[in-house]
Amino acid sequence: MEKKDAYNLIAILKKIGINEIDILGGEPMLVPWMKDFVKYAIDLDITLNISTNGSLPVIVNEFAKIDTDLMNIGFSIHGFLKTHNALTIADNFSKAIIGIERLIAAGKNPIVKSTLMKENKNEIYDLVLYLRELGVKRYYLLHEDIIGRQISAHFSFPDFWEFYSKMRTDLKRILDIGFVAASGFYKYGVQARGRCDAGMTKIAIMPDGSVFPCNLFFGVAEFHLGNIFRDGMEKIWTNPVLDRFRKYNKNICTTNNCTHYPTCMGGCPAHSYYFYGSFDVIDPRCKIKIF
Repeated sequence: MEKKDAYNLIAILKKIGINEIDILGGEPMLVPWMKDFVKYAIDLDITLNISTNGSLPVIVNEFAKIDTDLMNIGFSIHGFLKTHNALTIADNFSKAIIGIERLIAAGKNPIVKSTLMKENKNEIYDLVLYLRELGVKRYYLLHEDIIGRQISAHFSFPDFWEFYSKMRTDLKRILDIGFVAASGFYKYGVQARGRCDAGMTKIAIMPDGSVFPCNLFFGVAEFHLGNIFRDGMEKIWTNPVLDRFRKYNKNICTTNNCTHYPTCMGGCPAHSYYFYGSFDVIDPRCKIKIF
């Protein structure tokens, strides 16, 4: 996104009452004006959640100097050195650790996130203990997104939840452990409407200003909601495409003896659409078993 468009976007979002933004990549730290942008948004009382692979510890160190509680920097670490570098096809493990240490030394509270996979499942516990020794206090386990790949040996959501729940119980005195999974698998409270959070409590804005219900639908023409710079939020939010997400008021899955049935809506609609071409089929990760 061009710098002028990024600042314009902040003004648009602030005007309509949006006070929290997730900045995803690619790698946000590569954007040369990102630090100034972060300061500008923070001055407007907007919370920024920035995801990084930690490959640029020198730049991370500059962010450590920003005096604010409105910035959260999350590092993706998927295992120890050999596993992490193999999974990411990069040599960033040691750099990410340096970045984490620098933030902690500056009094910040970085987040570390790992995607649970068959390749790293045996390292996760030890990784959490290692991160705690570094001073990490917040950790999130992520359910794997399989769009763009074949359905194979990935964790089903029930298996993911079993692993996460056990880890949280076993390590509850070590650090704060949370999870990230498709909202279609875990609906609760005021968010328990619609198939997922897309078009309900979130939208995704791309670098050119184009808007989609979720970043997983990026590039799919039939889910294009408009452009935030040209069309305005009211027109985007009332786009009839979002009715496809909002019409669901119950779980599309018929396996009502599943322990997750009361809080599930059939999983992620983007996965259903990608693999089956329809919203009316449950997410394939609902039933895959790891082996």
